[in-house]
Formats: sequence, C-alpha cells, structure tokens
Amino acid sequence: MNYQKKLFWLIAISTLARLIIASSLELSNVEVYYWALSTKLQWNYFDHPPMVAWLIRLTTMNLVHTELFVRLGAIMSCAVCTWLIFKLGTLINDERTGWFAALLYASSIYSSIEIGVFILPDSPQMIFWLSGVLLLVKIIQMPPDHPKYPLLWCLFGIISGLCIMSKVHGVFLWFGISSYLLVFDRSRFKNLYFYLSLGITLIIISPIIIWNIQHDFITYKFHSSRISLAGAGWHAGMFLKTLLEVIFSTGPIHYFLVFSGIYWVIKGNSTVDKKNIQILLFCGLPLIVILVFLSLFRETLPHWPGPAFSILFILPAIKLASREKNIAGKLPTILKLAIGYSIFIAVSQVMLINYFPGTLSAEKQGMKVGAEDLTLDMYGWKAAGIKYDSLYKSDVAKKIMPAGAPIIITNWIPAAHIDFYMARPTGQQTYGFGNILDLHQYYLMNNYKKPLKYGDDAYYICPSNSFSYKASDKVLNSFKTYDMALIFPEYRSGMVCKEYYIFRLKGYKGYQSPK
Repeated sequence: MNYQKKLFWLIAISTLARLIIASSLELSNVEVYYWALSTKLQWNYFDHPPMVAWLIRLTTMNLVHTELFVRLGAIMSCAVCTWLIFKLGTLINDERTGWFAALLYASSIYSSIEIGVFILPDSPQMIFWLSGVLLLVKIIQMPPDHPKYPLLWCLFGIISGLCIMSKVHGVFLWFGISSYLLVFDRSRFKNLYFYLSLGITLIIISPIIIWNIQHDFITYKFHSSRISLAGAGWHAGMFLKTLLEVIFSTGPIHYFLVFSGIYWVIKGNSTVDKKNIQILLFCGLPLIVILVFLSLFRETLPHWPGPAFSILFILPAIKLASREKNIAGKLPTILKLAIGYSIFIAVSQVMLINYFPGTLSAEKQGMKVGAEDLTLDMYGWKAAGIKYDSLYKSDVAKKIMPAGAPIIITNWIPAAHIDFYMARPTGQQTYGFGNILDLHQYYLMNNYKKPLKYGDDAYYICPSNSFSYKASDKVLNSFKTYDMALIFPEYRSGMVCKEYYIFRLKGYKGYQSPK
C-alpha cells in the first residue's frame, strides 16, 4: 500500500479546499488583529508572542492585503502538520498508523479549519509542537551514547523555543519530557545535553521575557488574570459549556476516538513500545487536565487544548491500524464519518456566515442590531469599506474634512476590522481612546502614531453589533462638535443584519474619560 502517495493527495485536496474557504470569508476579529500586529513587527505583543505576526508578514510582505494572503500561513502550516503527524505515526508504529493519524488531523475541526484555514497563534505553533514531539520520541528511543543524541537535544531546544515564541502553551513540551524522565528515566537528567537544550530554549524565548520586563510584565498579568483562581467560584455550567465547545472544536467522533484510544492503550492492548505511548500521554494529558480543572472556575477557550488532542490522535490511529480488516487498505467507517462531519461543518459555516437571512441576534432593530451574532465578524466589512471610501473621498474633496484625518477606536474589536477594511485603503491611521485592557496592542500602537493635537478633526466608526453608548460618549465628549456623517444598513440575503454609524468629529479638546 503506497501511503506516501495517499498522503500527497490528502494534503493536495485538503489544501485546495482550505484555499477556497479562505477566499470565501472575510477576516474574523482575531485574524485582522493579528494582521494589525504584523504591520509593526516586534519581539512580543500585549497578548501573544510574535510568531503569528511574523508569519502573516511573511505571506503578505506588508504589500498584498487580502483574506487569502493573510490566511496563507495557516493553510501552509496545516499542510506541513499533516505530513508531520504522518511521520510521527510512522515512527511510533507504521505507515498505516501515520496515514490514519493524518486523516484524523486533516478532518478535525480544530486542526483543519480553526487553525488550518483561519490564522491564529496555534497555526505556526502546531508545526513546532508536532516537530517537538517527533524529536522527543526519537530521543527516548536513542541511547545517550549515540553520536546523534546531542544533535537531537539541540534541535529540540530550538524547536521548543520556537513553539513558545508562537504560543506559551509550548512550555508543555518541556513539562512533558521532564515529567516523563522524572518518572521513567531519571538517568538522562545526568546528561549535559538536556540542560544545553533547555538553555537554547531560554535564549530563543528571551526576547519575550525582555519585552515584558520593559512593559511591566503586561502579557503575563493579562493572561494570569484570565486563569487566576483567586475569588473564583465553582461554575458547573461554565464547565459543561467549555466541554461541549471542546468536543465540537475537536470533533465529536475525534473526541470519542481519542479517549477510547487512551483507554485501549492503558489496558495494555497495544504492542507499540510503551515509551512511545508514555511520551505522547505526558505531553498531551497535562494540558488537557489543567484546562479541564480551570474550566470549573474560569471561562477557557475551546481551542486551548487543541495541540494536546492533536498528538493524541496517534493512539486511535494505532488502534485502527491494528485491526485486521483495516490492513487491506479500506478506510474504517468511523473515519469516513469523521471526514464527512468535518466537510459538513465547513460547508455549513460558510453558508451560515455568507447567506443566513439577517442576523442570528435577538437585536433585530435599534442601535445594537446584530449584537452577539458571531457570524457578523466575518461579514459585511468589504461592502462597508467601499461605502466609507466614497464618503471619505467626498469629504476631502469638499473640504469638509482634512485629508488623513484619523479614525478613533475604543476597543480592539472592531478596531482591527476598521483598520483593515477602511483605514488601510484610504491611507488613514486609527488612534486609540481608552485603556490597555480594551485596546490591547492598539494602546501601545499609539506610541508610534501621530498624536492628536488640540483642534484636530477625526472620524468615529461603529458597527451596530459592537455599539456601546459608554464608548461613544467617551469619544464624542472629547470633541467640540460632531455630526452623524452616514448611517447605512448592511444586508444579508435581503434582510438587515447590522448597521454602521459614521461620525465626523470636529475640534479635539482632549480625551474626556466618562464619569
């Protein structure tokens, strides 16, 4: 059975599908935010390490600003990861295991769509996460006196460092191998190359540490506030909500297969070298267990345990590959169902976002039309940008507003959308009013933008689905006069889904914080 050829076609077909989806949807609020980060490269940002911004900069070159090129790094990363998990499954057992693991990876909602189409910090992280686990399997299989042993540890130090530079979850690679060695093979702690590898990792991630020292450790203060248990009570409902979201994100069939695979190997049914199974469990389970515990007290995001589930796909792949009826090359029915589910979700989400009549929100009219409708994050911005462009050019031509007047923003949502679809095409800059918890990196971006001076004019743009009276008052009270320049509805399948409110602001008199 030529699994290499099958893998090639799997990667080719799934990549084509992702390219089509990526070209069919506007950018989400987090994607445009990461794009905004890529326009000013730094060693770290308010809420994330820099790798995702660097990747977007690589694919757009800060010149080609389209949805496809912003997302291209995620699509390329997913293709590489599909190959990597095939190699991991092959190394641990055989090519059939690698093939089944690749199918599971390519059909998981998380790995194939959430980070395989949409650009997130997890997108580049998964390359280094899977590469790191692959290196760890090779390390534990290799005796310390092997001539390649030092090289593998050095490579692991580099890879794990880059993984952390993508997302701090990468520290679980070091947690996994350290825990494994502590339990099963303490003699390897005596080897100098373990510490050399750790030193390499620390050198690579040192820019994150230095940046946070310079910025009062704001990244860690922000994230620790999200997971701190101080004053947090027990929330069974939050735990159930998170569990259901994780099951959906992973894929219900994938979720079942992972835990049935864990049970199967723990029962001793696998003939695979136990060391290989143990390193997968030590790298994967701690992240899942910690996040499950946190979800009892704090709201966690469903994609956070995604890397852990991805490497654990190897376990059901081993189980499926061991069955005689699968040896002939036929695809197991349960994998067919998993692939079918992923295709259904992908198609239905594109249709829902682009063609659902009106809005899913309970707010059908008034100033907050479309509020809390997540599908509107990726709909209507292109059309709104075109209308705003016409207004801006007309205002400048008629000398109603000065050329280059900034656009005031009060929150990173929808600031980045305004930046990408409105300010960038007209050559304007956005300028943040508010605190760092609302603006995130946009608060720090003010430092290298032209500041507002007394008497300056500006625009304020707010879509109804994120409208806030408090934020609007904060902006309007900071100017001598203002007028509503334009109000226009956005339609989806013939029904209003949201509205846009565009204000002209005249005579800046200083930021007026609301009482």
